[in-house]
Amino acid sequence: MRVYPIPSAPRPSAVCVFLRFSAARVFLRLSAVRVVLCFSAAVVLLCFSAAASAAQDLNAAAFVGRPVGRVSLLIEDQPSTDPSVLELIDTRAGEPLDMAAVRETIRHLMSLGRFDDVTVEAETMANGGVDLRYRVRPVHSVDSVEFRGNLGLSAGALRDRMTERFGATPPASRAAEVVRALIQLYQDHGYMRPRIRPNPVVQHNPDRTRLVFEIDSGPRARIGALAIDGAPLESRTRVLDRLDLAPGQPYDRAELQQRLTDYVGELRHRGYYQASASQRPRIRENGSIADLTVEIQPGPLVSVEFEGDPLPKGKREDLVPVEREGSVDEDLLEDSSRRIVDALRQQGYWKAQATHERREADGRLTIVFTVHRGAQYRVKGGVEITGAESVPMHELSPLVRLADGDLFVASALDASVAAIDRLYRSRGFAQVTVESSASEVAPGEVAPRISVVEGPQTIVGALTVEGNEAISASQLLAVVRTKTGDPYYGPAVAADRDALVLEYLNRGFESAEVTVRPEQSPDGTRADVLFQVFEGPQTIVDHILIVGNSRTDPAVIQNELLIVPGEPLGLADVVESQRRLSSLGLFRRVRITELPQTGSSRRDVLVTVEEALRTTIGYGGGLEIDRISRATGPNGEAREKMEFAPRGFFEIGRRNLGGRNRSVTLYTRIGLRPDAVPDDPSRTVSNFGFIEYRVVGTYREPQSKPLKGDLAITAAVEQGVRTSFNYARKGVNLELSRRLGADMRVTGRYSFGTTRTFDEQLAPEDQVTIDRLFPQVRLSGFSAGLLRDRRDDVVEPQAGTLMSVDGVVAARIIGSQVGFDKVFLQGFWYRRLGAHPIVFATGARLGFADGFPRQAQPTDANGNPIPGPPVIVDDVPASERFFAGGDTTIRGYALDSVGAPDTISSLGFPKGGNALIVLNAELRVPVWRSLGAAFFIDGGNVFARASDLDLGELRGGLGFGLRYKSPLGPIRVDLGFKMDRRVIAGELEPRTVLHFSIGQAF
Repeated sequence: MRVYPIPSAPRPSAVCVFLRFSAARVFLRLSAVRVVLCFSAAVVLLCFSAAASAAQDLNAAAFVGRPVGRVSLLIEDQPSTDPSVLELIDTRAGEPLDMAAVRETIRHLMSLGRFDDVTVEAETMANGGVDLRYRVRPVHSVDSVEFRGNLGLSAGALRDRMTERFGATPPASRAAEVVRALIQLYQDHGYMRPRIRPNPVVQHNPDRTRLVFEIDSGPRARIGALAIDGAPLESRTRVLDRLDLAPGQPYDRAELQQRLTDYVGELRHRGYYQASASQRPRIRENGSIADLTVEIQPGPLVSVEFEGDPLPKGKREDLVPVEREGSVDEDLLEDSSRRIVDALRQQGYWKAQATHERREADGRLTIVFTVHRGAQYRVKGGVEITGAESVPMHELSPLVRLADGDLFVASALDASVAAIDRLYRSRGFAQVTVESSASEVAPGEVAPRISVVEGPQTIVGALTVEGNEAISASQLLAVVRTKTGDPYYGPAVAADRDALVLEYLNRGFESAEVTVRPEQSPDGTRADVLFQVFEGPQTIVDHILIVGNSRTDPAVIQNELLIVPGEPLGLADVVESQRRLSSLGLFRRVRITELPQTGSSRRDVLVTVEEALRTTIGYGGGLEIDRISRATGPNGEAREKMEFAPRGFFEIGRRNLGGRNRSVTLYTRIGLRPDAVPDDPSRTVSNFGFIEYRVVGTYREPQSKPLKGDLAITAAVEQGVRTSFNYARKGVNLELSRRLGADMRVTGRYSFGTTRTFDEQLAPEDQVTIDRLFPQVRLSGFSAGLLRDRRDDVVEPQAGTLMSVDGVVAARIIGSQVGFDKVFLQGFWYRRLGAHPIVFATGARLGFADGFPRQAQPTDANGNPIPGPPVIVDDVPASERFFAGGDTTIRGYALDSVGAPDTISSLGFPKGGNALIVLNAELRVPVWRSLGAAFFIDGGNVFARASDLDLGELRGGLGFGLRYKSPLGPIRVDLGFKMDRRVIAGELEPRTVLHFSIGQAF
């Protein structure tokens, strides 16, 4: 046997060729052997020494170079047909056997992370070719974890600790670390001598490992001797009672530490800001008794006092947050002094000073802040600017933040200097000097000045690129935003350099460098800019290796990758591929890395994913508050009232079905509402006599190949409330959507369902014809929509736009009982004002609908024809008409209560209409921390027919509200005022309406 070294080993290990000769066969064996670091040098020397001897006695080329007849891959002696693995084999049938290709194949396979050993065997075939076999030993990754034995703690607590630090299925190689973490958990809860033994159970087909932890928690320690040290403010008995401690109790270090933390928090709340508490357990030898010492040091009672000039009491806590922070750290006190000075100087006290000192006596610590405001200064005659010749004064004046008579704020003068300096430099004055000064011209008056020394203006001359070979100069200069004749501005040129580097990175030149060499003329008026390029090698993608996807089909991942084998490895493609994979929602983590190859510019790309849980469960509850019209007038007229409706929801979903990113979701919601007609003796008299519910099942298949879009199939059953009627609806929707760009999506939908209306508050003469004829109407229709969303945040946008248009057509030819068309357009615009997050939001909504005339036979509630002559109808069903009024449309009005006179019944209930217009404008202002305020004006109306739409008939409301940023979204309270009150059903409308909701109005 001879040993030949392979110098280009894929990892820090010795990879050698074993040639075994026999009468009938020749074996070529390659083995990847892990090498301990301290012996690696010796192993390498041995391999090279053996290679020298083998080169004299045996010519390995006698086997290498023969044609490959057959190539196979065996995983634990079973042939593999996995295309994602087979494509990594570089040795091809019909080609000569090449050792470099064998080494590359081993490197590819080991890079997957799925195998811990690769062996290559070659056998002579009858035709003289080589039968090449790659035998791999798979890594049996952990797919489940079990806890067995005398646990002591719950399995859920153990699993939570493991998942928090190592994930739900940590690799077997980290079992020892998991054991240490679990031991710490046990000791935190008083089990001082736990015994934990990991036991990995290897399984085959598929290659998985079940990691079992055999646990004996041992006895739980109980508190023995108990001592209180330090200087507690309360008696020993009181302290033990507060900490819930007594001899004989189970010792739980974590729980006790939490109680100590709470106790210290109470002390600090009482003004003992230096309070501390700690525990010192002493475990006896058998681990069942813990002698415990608790030390409590309250420290001095701290108070804060102010001397000198007064500060507003409302500002003291913000300027000196000692109580809020519960600390008297010196850094905090120094920062508080600076805050006081800054706050006073912002009010014009130019020479304000503030100091602090500690005064300790009789167990009390007093922090004394001494404040000297001095005189309040104002600007005399504005800010004088001198030396400005090249830039006109009308361009400089807006940059100055101080005017005659303003309070003199030095920071505002500094900001003006910085703004003028930036303007000059952006105009090419690289040597400009801008300085400020302020002189006291009279008591309380300051004359500020800004002096400018311009220097020469530098203009960009020639723009050239050197050192580029792979990319032409014209292509590179197209990326550069600076042009010949522009003012020379250093930051702009630096941005151009970064753009060139990014261009190279996006084309696969990972080591590209670009330097800028400006050459100025002697008089400084011209600068020729040279971009010196060092390209380096271009990185080409060799193979794409996907690991970690035990359930997800590799094709789902590959569809999101912009990286292509044989193409350059661009940075933008890597970043976008990672973003697209993350947005699938299938993975906890996604990482894309490259694997270098020695002596080659080709790189394998490793895509590592960690799959998320397949089943998701959500549930919750709340209270819905509506201002709604009810038949509570003397003769059943509509009167507005506030209604409260408790509700809850439950949702369960299963994603990544079949590994193809398909998902199914079941959503259920139920609410209890007051009965619409509580005074009817034939109905149950109950505060909550009506059940509102919604059950929705959804199947989603993103990027459905046959349809080339995102497919969603939805089946729903619901019962709900409108102001004029209740309804029950059931149906199915088939929706296909496709993204046309980063912010645009087009949607097509087919809907089929039935809607039954009941408990109508409208008299028969007030109902439109179609509602009298069809208590239950069957609708079948197609709809299409286009959405363009450029908002910076979906929940609470501060900038951007949202525009959409939706159209619906229902017709008898496709199974609908009635036909109509409907169009709804909406647009919203958001803009941030100033440096503070003040947001101006505005929106417009416009809707039109029109029924198709037809002869119809009336039906009963079950859809059965009623004898009698047919009737001509051209209405739109009640469930499809437009309504307005409420917290999301026109505030200041109850739900659905806005409408033209012919859309309101004689009793004051809305009928709905075929045309809608809603206009909104709102100013959102931050107030304090998570609290904000809003001022709004809304307008709009509902019209019976599209031809009736009249902008002169719009109804309006204005008002103000509060916003609180909660984890669920903005909690919103709005008070709206009607701008034109009318008499409805014999009664003047209320002046105001209070609205409660979660989420912004638009």
